[in-house]
Amino acid sequence: MKALAILSSIPERVWVFVLAGIFILAGVGTYFLYTDTRLIEQKIISKQKELAAVLQLRDTYESRMRVTEKSLQKIESTGMSLAKVEGIVSKTLVGGRLTMLKPATTKEEKGKQQMVVELRVTNAPLGEIVSFLKAAEAAGFRVKKLQLTLPQASPTSLDMHVIVTQG
Repeated sequence: MKALAILSSIPERVWVFVLAGIFILAGVGTYFLYTDTRLIEQKIISKQKELAAVLQLRDTYESRMRVTEKSLQKIESTGMSLAKVEGIVSKTLVGGRLTMLKPATTKEEKGKQQMVVELRVTNAPLGEIVSFLKAAEAAGFRVKKLQLTLPQASPTSLDMHVIVTQG
């Protein structure tokens, strides 16, 4: 009862100021809480966008990796054959003449055995030799050794000795 008596002795103006102060503090607190919440929401949205971009990049990377693996498997599965090498030579070296095409002994590299094809072409223009090298690399072959010589009889063409392996 004593507490009730003390509270009733306080004038009404003080109660109004106390309640007004509580409402003002609650309003200011709510405003700061609202602005902080908006800031956190914006950070969450930006992180979600970053995550979506990363996931999209990952999906793109994985799909390209699958395509690359499939193309590598096709190259490995087709293998290297004399007919394939001869086809590349006949398509690219029109001016030259194929004088030697033979499979060399298989060599072991990094634990794998590889087929090696040795070929010699005479009287070929330089442009056709370059196109042969590009076509061989596009077919999945690797040029291991390339030797070009200038023949005495025809200084406008070259003789080529090349060793090609499976890439």
